[in-house]
Amino acid sequence: MKDIGRLLAVIAAAMLVVGAAVFFFFRSSIASEGIYRVATAVGIDAATPERHIVPESFQGWAVVHYAVEGAPPLVEEDGAVILEYPATGRLDTSAPAPDDEGFLHRGYYRRTASGLAPLSRVGEIWGEYSHRMFRDDGSAVASRSSGFFVGTMKEFLATEWPVEHTAPVRVRE
Repeated sequence: MKDIGRLLAVIAAAMLVVGAAVFFFFRSSIASEGIYRVATAVGIDAATPERHIVPESFQGWAVVHYAVEGAPPLVEEDGAVILEYPATGRLDTSAPAPDDEGFLHRGYYRRTASGLAPLSRVGEIWGEYSHRMFRDDGSAVASRSSGFFVGTMKEFLATEWPVEHTAPVRVRE
């Protein structure tokens, strides 16, 4: 009976270690990039990868509003859409909101004096969201925003969700 108890304890411990490893692997940028490459190689629809870049000392909510009249478009570099946030954390763009079709690969970076430093989705990125407002008849998305929090879990838990993610913006028809 003791042997069965030990065996169950060893199996439970092994499952816990494997589960933790899988969780951290799938939250890492390396796994996300790998999954994206495999998905596209086998023919799974994939959206254009996104590279979100915040300033060096940025901490707080980074929010992008799409289809904003008069705002600059997004640029594409090395096959990825570049979303570079200002110090305020609010980025307005005239680019249409990406559709929700296919696998989406997002990379998060901090701009430093020596280039881009990847941000960890395990300890630095929290609360990713996507918000859509539909036209009155429900036929199309009128505006869209998405965002994420950069900081520690303690900072994230002490901060309210951004108010502007629900605020109406002027939409390009």
